Amino acid sequence: RSQGLNRRVSGRSQGLNRQASGRSQGNMQGDIMETLRSADAMFELADTSGDGTINQDEFEFYMKKHTNHDNKMIRECFFMIDADNNGNITRDEVRNAFLTKRREAKGGGDLDNNKKLEEELLEVSRDADALFEKADYDGSGELDVGEFQLYMKRNTSHSDAVIHQLFNQMDVDKDGYITREEVRNAYIANKKGGGGKKSLMDILGLEDDDMADIEDDVYNMFFLSEFGGASFWYAIFVFMVKLGLIIIIAVDLYANNSFPDSSDVPGLVKTVQFMLLPVNVAVQEELITTFTIYANLKWSAHILELNPGASKGKFHLSNLMRFVDGIFFLFINTTLLLQATQILGAFLNFAALGFLSEIDNVALRLARDGYLTESLERVAGDVLLMKLPKNHNDTMQVMDSVMIAILFFATLVWWILMMFVL
Repeated sequence: RSQGLNRRVSGRSQGLNRQASGRSQGNMQGDIMETLRSADAMFELADTSGDGTINQDEFEFYMKKHTNHDNKMIRECFFMIDADNNGNITRDEVRNAFLTKRREAKGGGDLDNNKKLEEELLEVSRDADALFEKADYDGSGELDVGEFQLYMKRNTSHSDAVIHQLFNQMDVDKDGYITREEVRNAYIANKKGGGGKKSLMDILGLEDDDMADIEDDVYNMFFLSEFGGASFWYAIFVFMVKLGLIIIIAVDLYANNSFPDSSDVPGLVKTVQFMLLPVNVAVQEELITTFTIYANLKWSAHILELNPGASKGKFHLSNLMRFVDGIFFLFINTTLLLQATQILGAFLNFAALGFLSEIDNVALRLARDGYLTESLERVAGDVLLMKLPKNHNDTMQVMDSVMIAILFFATLVWWILMMFVL
């Protein structure tokens, strides 16, 4: 009986110790969560520009408004928080500063476990930052169900039901929005439940390694648009305007200008032309993008679940439009370069058409920023979030380098013919 009593007493004692340890761990988690919450709140208030960092002026303004520190102490605080000394404070640096202050205030305790838990919660906070940076389309600092669903559909193969279940699990207060704090809470809940997930990416089942962002341009608006819809015709209109301007410039170049005789081109100008030939190819964004897409990415039927209009035919047609844009632009750029007879003229001619190459990008930004119709804004936003699967084809992945080399060789041959043969 005495041995049995001792065992029961020992068992109760161990149970009480486990309960006390659990309460201590829970208190530590709650304390760290509160510290991170305070750090994020401070960062949101101080980052008045909304650019994701706090500069010295913003920090000084915040500190003068919320503390009684003098200028010297404010500067010392800024440099102490700015761990990498780059002149800007990031959200992560604010969190680390708050956690350091917390450890100093607490003192003693189980420093190893404390530090380990801090690192875990900091890591999931960084995951939350990455999620919000990509999914928080309206920049509100919260994710509604539409933003979350759109992001998840582009980065996972989850069904609508699974996505809504994940959203409801993370939306702890059931207000219809997910905050950074609720992301941290989801991680804690998963850990307590024995889920074994090591990061937010694991919890959400994100498959980012096999996906890549598509180019942020008006041609991908055409790709994702419904056939005959507003975005479809808008992209075609922008393409025709840009191509029309290029053709007008080309006609003018050959009607009102001519290639100089080789003897009229000074040797130094020829040298500059030769040195600019690879640069001329390298700045052809549309061509390089087209080669990169075909070399590294592929169309997938899964895209049709997200954008029913994004057919395989329109995928190839959008890239053909981009290629035509790029090859015409390379043609007139090279023509201007070879018609130059002065060094400054070579550079000026080379740079003069830079504005023209940006027309399609400006058109996309106008649509995305809401200056046009709501349907255009939606499709332009889809371009920002859409990803395509990587092809993992070693042979195809060298195609972009081969095509760029072919273009350079073609322009080199043209230059040699104009300077030394014709």
